[in-house]
Amino acid sequence: MRQLAIAVLVFLAVVWVGAAVVLKASERSLVYIPGAREVPDPPSMFALRHLPVDFLTADSVRLHAWIVPAARADSTGYWLLIAHGNYGSIGFGERPEFYAAARDIGLNLFAFDYRGFGRSGGRPGEQGLYHDAEAAYRYLVDSLEVPPERIVLFGHSLGTGVATELATRVPSAALVLEAAYTSLPDIGQAAYPWLPVKLLAGERFETIAKIGRVTVPTLVLHSPEDDIIPYEHGRRVYEAARGEKRLVAVRGGHAGAFREDREKYFGAIRALVERLP
Repeated sequence: MRQLAIAVLVFLAVVWVGAAVVLKASERSLVYIPGAREVPDPPSMFALRHLPVDFLTADSVRLHAWIVPAARADSTGYWLLIAHGNYGSIGFGERPEFYAAARDIGLNLFAFDYRGFGRSGGRPGEQGLYHDAEAAYRYLVDSLEVPPERIVLFGHSLGTGVATELATRVPSAALVLEAAYTSLPDIGQAAYPWLPVKLLAGERFETIAKIGRVTVPTLVLHSPEDDIIPYEHGRRVYEAARGEKRLVAVRGGHAGAFREDREKYFGAIRALVERLP
C-alpha cells in the first residue's frame, strides 16, 4: 500500500512538473494572439477617413497604425492614443466601430498595432510592447506635432498595462483604462490555481504596481459582467491610482460596453476631456 501511495505521488509530481513546463513554454502564445496578419479596411459605413502610417521604434521595428481624424466641426483638439487588447489587429472585429464612436465625440485617434500584430514587424513581448507604445507617442509628438498635453492615453484589456506603463514615462493629458487587470500573473494564477504561475510568469505587466506613479487624471471603465478580466481587478487598479480618478461600471462585458452602454461609456470619456485644461 505504501509503495502504491509513493508511486501515485511520484506520478502526480511528474504530471505537475510537466504541466508547469508546458504552460511556461506556451506563455507567449497564450498572452499574444495576433490572428490574421492582414489588416482589413474598415467598413465604409463608418466613414473613418483613416490614414495608414508606418513608423519605427527605438529598436528599429517597423509598426503600422491608423490616424482617424475627428469631425472638424466637433473636434476637441485632443488625441486618443489607443493600445488595443491581445487579439487581432487595429482593423479587427468591432474596433472600427469603436473608432467611429470615439471620433464622433470629437477625438482624433491614433491606433497602432504592436510588433507581430497586423502589418507590424517583429515578435511580441512585454518590453517590446512598451517600446511600441512609446514609439507611437513619439510619432504623435514629433511627426504630427501634437502637444503632450493634448494626448489622452487609452488601453483596453492587455493594452491597459501598456498604457499605464507609458503614462509613468511620458507627459500626457489623461489616462483611460478599460477592463484593467492588476497583473498578468494574477490573471494566470486564477486560471491555473494549481500551478505556480506567479513564479513562472515572464510576461508580467504589473499594472497595480505602476498605477500609483501616474500623475494625470485617470478614468477606469469596467463591466461587472466581464468574464475575461473580473471587475475586482479594475476596482483594485482604481483604488491604487492617485490624484484625480474615477471608476465607472458599464454594461457590456469585456469588449461590448462602448456599444451596449454607449451613453455612459462615452459620456465618462467626454466628461474627462471637458475637465482638462
